[in-house]
Amino acid sequence: MNAHSSVKTGLTVLLGGGLLILLLLVGIIAVPGLVSGDDTYIVTSGSMSPTIEPGDVIVTQDVSPDEIETGDVVTFHDGSSDDSGYVTHRVVDIVEEDGERYFELQGDANDNPDDGLVPAEYAQGDLHWHIPYLGHLLLFARSGLGLLVLVIAPGVALVASGSLQLLREFGYLSAAGPPELEAADDPPALEPADETVLESHTVGAGDTDTTVSEPPTREDETTSTEETE
Repeated sequence: MNAHSSVKTGLTVLLGGGLLILLLLVGIIAVPGLVSGDDTYIVTSGSMSPTIEPGDVIVTQDVSPDEIETGDVVTFHDGSSDDSGYVTHRVVDIVEEDGERYFELQGDANDNPDDGLVPAEYAQGDLHWHIPYLGHLLLFARSGLGLLVLVIAPGVALVASGSLQLLREFGYLSAAGPPELEAADDPPALEPADETVLESHTVGAGDTDTTVSEPPTREDETTSTEETE
């Protein structure tokens, strides 16, 4: 195997491995149950830094409000509307009032607790684990350029590389590349033809002699060949 083939093989393995890891991570996002989770979220702010950084993906597990304790990191729906966002903060206090349970939240990077108390029914799940930086990749993948760079181009390259490898294995392509053309042999040198020697014969006809030139007779040359068995 030459150096060029080794580089191509290494790139193919690297590309295939990277694509496999990406698909695995995307699978975790799409199906959190693969890692015993229930929901996934992309962190967009730094209020929980350094515990959770912007661009991280968090995986949460459903939890009963009665099981939530002070110090837990919990994701809550803000409750303003069905389309409103989610907040993932740490529970710093639990308040029981008129038979209802409320939570006081605060981001690890914030100096003060959040305004107001959050009803227990807004809790979506507590933090199970998180994947650093994956959120940046997923947000980029949602764009047209990201789809081309991260999905379409690697997929096409992987399929093309695999197809070429199959063609080589079945003999449709040479692993060493196309054959090189050999330089043609020099044409044989041409030898000048033998000059024909003319013999003169004198024919007498009155006072004037007429000279007639005739070529000498030669035996025909024959070329012998042998049949190749």
